[in-house]
Amino acid sequence: MGVCDFLWCFLGSDKKIKIGINGFGRIGRLVARVALQSPDIELVAVNDPFITTDYMTYMFKYDTVHGQWKQHELKVKDSNTILFGEKAVTVFGIRNPEEIPWGETGAEFVVESTGVFTDKAKAAAHLKGGAKKVVISAPSKDAPMFVVGVNEKEYKPELDIVSNASCTTNCLAPLAKVINDNFGIVEGLMTTVHSITATQKTVDGPSMKDWRGGRAASFNIIPSSTGAAKAVGKVLPALNGKLTGMAFRVPTVDVSVVDLTVRLEKSATYDQIKAAIKEASETNLKGILGYVEEDLVSTDFVGDCRSSIFDAKAGIALNENFVKLVAWYDNEWGYRVKIHALKCHYSVAAVDFHEKNHPKTTEQFDLNMVISKVCSATSAEEALKSPMDTRVERSHDLVNNLLSRFKSSDKKIKIGINGFGRIGRLVARVALQSPDIELVAVNDPFIATDYMTYMFKYDSVHGQWKHEELRVKDSNTILFGEKAVTVFGIRNPEEIPWGETGAEFVVESTGVFTDKAKAAAHLKGGAKKVVISAPSKDAPMFVVGVNEKEYKPELDIVSNASCTTNCLAPLAKVINDNFGIVEGLMTTVHSITATQKTVDGPSMKDWRGGRAASFNIIPSSTGAAKAVGKVLPALNGKLTGMAFRVPTVNVSVVDLTVRLEKSATYDQIKAAIKEASETDLKGILGYVEEDLVSTDFVGDCRSSIFDAKAGIALNENFVKLVAWYDNEWGYSSRVIDLIRHIAKQ
Repeated sequence: MGVCDFLWCFLGSDKKIKIGINGFGRIGRLVARVALQSPDIELVAVNDPFITTDYMTYMFKYDTVHGQWKQHELKVKDSNTILFGEKAVTVFGIRNPEEIPWGETGAEFVVESTGVFTDKAKAAAHLKGGAKKVVISAPSKDAPMFVVGVNEKEYKPELDIVSNASCTTNCLAPLAKVINDNFGIVEGLMTTVHSITATQKTVDGPSMKDWRGGRAASFNIIPSSTGAAKAVGKVLPALNGKLTGMAFRVPTVDVSVVDLTVRLEKSATYDQIKAAIKEASETNLKGILGYVEEDLVSTDFVGDCRSSIFDAKAGIALNENFVKLVAWYDNEWGYRVKIHALKCHYSVAAVDFHEKNHPKTTEQFDLNMVISKVCSATSAEEALKSPMDTRVERSHDLVNNLLSRFKSSDKKIKIGINGFGRIGRLVARVALQSPDIELVAVNDPFIATDYMTYMFKYDSVHGQWKHEELRVKDSNTILFGEKAVTVFGIRNPEEIPWGETGAEFVVESTGVFTDKAKAAAHLKGGAKKVVISAPSKDAPMFVVGVNEKEYKPELDIVSNASCTTNCLAPLAKVINDNFGIVEGLMTTVHSITATQKTVDGPSMKDWRGGRAASFNIIPSSTGAAKAVGKVLPALNGKLTGMAFRVPTVNVSVVDLTVRLEKSATYDQIKAAIKEASETDLKGILGYVEEDLVSTDFVGDCRSSIFDAKAGIALNENFVKLVAWYDNEWGYSSRVIDLIRHIAKQ
């Protein structure tokens, strides 16, 4: 049950309850689904200033977890109206809730589901627009909280603004009520193993609320705080101060589970506890509290509208006074129904409703070990004596660059980094392990210095930084060992004083300033050259190993292209040089990136890109193949491609299908690529014949690793070629290599 149930409880008549929804995110859309399937509820209006009407219709109709809407035909009548069958629902796009004219649509009750207006003062703005009651679909610091089946009877008509608490409180409270009523709870500790939510990150990124919450959701178990257990004390005063808890966020898109450990006042066997819960589930809490004895898992509860489903086989008792109880909940669907349940009590009511998965094997080359040995050497001779693994080919180019810098010049290349996201942090890691590069400054206006240090040190994919000790000297300085790096927090790139730090090269890695005009702002701050770590619409693009020799000293702003272009271009160059490419189509099966969503949400660039990254194969566009024509003019117009985004956090793979000018057997093609990987493209292009998978390439600094066993030829002129790439580490290594090349000119 849920928000909509809440509403009807308050009204108690045959009159339809007219509701509006503010915020068309996960809960907003699901409340709408429940409302549209409820004969006593009439959805009359929706407000969301960030989603267009046609996109709103699309997001409502197609849901990764709960499936396609099949109740009514959906049509966009105009920019302000969606038709659900013949039923018209008004659509607003107003940011200020005071200005939303709920009264004009007849909406008496507003479900506040933005997650922003969660206190009484903010939620009261809806009353100014004509709403009579507001139900906040989130916990509130000051609005009275109600959980259907637990305390909704305490509702008083004079309350205009109420909270439906959280999904976890809606699960825990009915269970705790039964246990306390029958046996008494002395004290309890709860853990919820919770599916990911829209606020989490697809890859490591900033989380202002909770640093750990910024770690990659799709690859980690993430400890998190929750007030759900304490909130039970607000809806059940007898338990106030007796419960608290925490959460583990895990990579599933829906359905969570409460693990409640309690000490009982009255002794009881586990069978007696089960019997009490089963009875409640069949009587006064029927439809709210469920009971199962089957061996079920989380996906078995997707779409379950009950608040809490006790799992009789999952719990355990240490003795007759100390027990662990387990209850499942669909944290989306069950919760939105509880908002609906509030209806029956609202007399003018509200709304119902690794070891890192890629542990290093004995076959995996430890690049950091090699770099560390080279970097700690005091001379080229000493560096050359450093023991190298037989798989040193993976780092050959980087190591050679390091050694050549030892030999040719003692002058270090001073760099600054603008934007300390995924690529910015990894470029910093590569730079700090390179004796010829000196990182002197970092700018990011959105991350505090101590958080910046934390994010750099701990990386969900590439592991903990174990080189120099990291310390925050002050808000403007991070110490890497004794090496001081200046930290800025300036939004306008023109104002960043790169010159004062000695930074000659700036790596522009925000993803925002990717054209020449915007990137040129760094030159005003004293930088001499800018390398954009992304494709650019007008800056010349260079791919190391392919066209970096075309660089001219007068070019102050260049692009390192994309990670996918850096993979595809070396492979395409070898094939075209040896056999000629008539035409080609590429697919990259690409790991998720920071711009994707952990659960279905809006994506202004690409609607499909807004679908849950951790639960889908998502087709996407890419300009990587076309960009090869910019770095290899002979291939201009001959290549294009697309992408599938899949739920892995790092390492991607290019699948290139080409028609050849010159006939060649697959063995001849392999031989040509192998030769290039051992000669002029050594360290850039790799070659493997082992049966490897994506995680085997995490930390590989090469741009492109041809997989000889994965490709296939239809005939001697039509072949499919496969190449892997670490889209983070390999690309970041090329950024530094491009800077090295430019510095030599």
